Amino acid sequence: MLDPLVIKLLSLAFALLLAAAAWHKLTEPVRFRGILAAYRLLPEALVAPAAWLFAVLEIGLAIAWALGWNPAATAAATAALLGVYTLAIGVNLLRGRIYIDCGCGFGASGGSGQQLSSRLLLRNALLITAALAAALPPAPRQLLLADYVGLAGACVVLALLYLGANQLLLNAQAINSWRKPPAGSNPT
Repeated sequence: MLDPLVIKLLSLAFALLLAAAAWHKLTEPVRFRGILAAYRLLPEALVAPAAWLFAVLEIGLAIAWALGWNPAATAAATAALLGVYTLAIGVNLLRGRIYIDCGCGFGASGGSGQQLSSRLLLRNALLITAALAAALPPAPRQLLLADYVGLAGACVVLALLYLGANQLLLNAQAINSWRKPPAGSNPT
């Protein structure tokens, strides 16, 4: 059993995360299709339909989290979607294709895409774990006014932590690019 406040916090956090992810895909569809094509996991003919499907799934899941519709199914579907994203990242890391945009919140960093890294696998594993934790049955207690005030503050803190973690991933990527000589150059 999980405290109902924690479940509510996870639900709101996933609603916001998935709504923001869908927003990026819907407001920059051409760019997202390019990112999806760069993964080289789908035939070209399926890239555009898959791009729309991902956006629609994220919108549907964001609404389901926000309204509390069938928490177990919503959590499982979210974990599955994040699992697909994680698998796509992992396959390309194994292929050595680290210099492609992960598609994780593009547009949020002023146009610079976040490249693939093993840190994204860890981040996604944590998100999958959190989604599945939200499916646990709630402890039998009523939420009070103080809980809702705390919930609002906790949502802000979680959003800032998530954005901060993404910024750290971008910073690590930038620092690594400074340390590595360009391909074909002769470091002397």
